[in-house]
Amino acid sequence: MEIKCHSCGRRINLDHVVFLNYFGTVKCFSCSSMLEVKTKDGVLVDASLLVPRLYLKVCQKEARPII
Repeated sequence: MEIKCHSCGRRINLDHVVFLNYFGTVKCFSCSSMLEVKTKDGVLVDASLLVPRLYLKVCQKEARPII
């Protein structure tokens, strides 16, 4: 099974038996992004890009109300 990185678009190979029924993180070795992946019976159920908490804190500090 292969998935596509939501950040850079590169393919990530998940052909190992560990990923047959899996819920957890997977690292893209091309761009170092972390994805949260859920598989069941070797089929991808969900995949989403994890955003680092530090990045979220910086964005919240820079956010200004729209007047």
